Amino acid sequence: MNTSSLSTLRWVDLVRVIGAFLVVMAHISYQGGGSVLISSYYFVLTRIAVPLFFMVSGFLLLRKEEPYGDFFGKRALKVFLPFFVWSVIYLLWKREGFDLPFSLKLVASYLLKIVRGPRENHLWFFYALIGLYLFTPILRVFVARASLCDLYYFCGLWFVVVPVLSFVQEFTPIKIGFELYFIAGYSGYFMLGHLLGRLEFSKPQLYGLAFLLLIFSIGTTALDYRTHSEYFTSYLSMNIVLMTAFAFILLREVQIGDRLNNLLVPLSRASFGIYLAHVIVLVEFEKIPFVHSWFSAGSSIYMIPLLGLFGFIVSFIVVAIIQKIPVLRWIVP
Repeated sequence: MNTSSLSTLRWVDLVRVIGAFLVVMAHISYQGGGSVLISSYYFVLTRIAVPLFFMVSGFLLLRKEEPYGDFFGKRALKVFLPFFVWSVIYLLWKREGFDLPFSLKLVASYLLKIVRGPRENHLWFFYALIGLYLFTPILRVFVARASLCDLYYFCGLWFVVVPVLSFVQEFTPIKIGFELYFIAGYSGYFMLGHLLGRLEFSKPQLYGLAFLLLIFSIGTTALDYRTHSEYFTSYLSMNIVLMTAFAFILLREVQIGDRLNNLLVPLSRASFGIYLAHVIVLVEFEKIPFVHSWFSAGSSIYMIPLLGLFGFIVSFIVVAIIQKIPVLRWIVP
């Protein structure tokens, strides 16, 4: 792997852009024709988007060393504050408390709602991410002293405790009574991003991983269709974890030229804002009569990705405009 900072930033930008596009595509409410299996397949592909963001964050953050104040100061400005502002925006957009006069009681009720849980479904990501940020300084101490064997152990233990045991409890009568909360959640994606960012793969291995990604995506679609179990499309299922790992490795090895990089950089800078704003953008644009018809036209095989691209581009334009306004650009850093 080329370890120069330029190369690293280029593939990280690619991962962010792909992740943001897949998140937008996941929220396309397409009602047109086409096979249910095609729609299911696209949905399965989008399930790797959020885990990719976790892995990129782990790759970028766990290798650094910085004082607590610097780390949490940056996160407060770039993540915590925009997250709270957009949570309020979604509360207002859904007209929760909109008919009440502005008061300290209204502000307190909004804060309590935000603390209790996401005010729009896609904002759940930040509740998990903020928890990981609080844990990051501790993980950094471990990573700084860990050998490759230690990293393999951490990721392997997480894979067994979370995806594998979840599968066992979902599809067998076996229930696990051991207290394993210390290794639960999305910390494994964080560490996996750091680990896979250090490893090198040969071309035959990359071809094999690409083939496995295809097989797993098709297999996951079939299992989801046949079983109707939420497990197979869960972010913490065995198949989604492996698909995300395969995709992360393959995207990391993409050779990105200057022209493509010039396109990716502004899209990557807007990816956080796109994630935050895209739900409002999609819903409001779908209300426009001639746009609304697009969501029931043609076939799912081409309309879902096209509508996803449309939503991604419009969201990018909205975010790019906000980023040009000094008073507002801090909400889409």
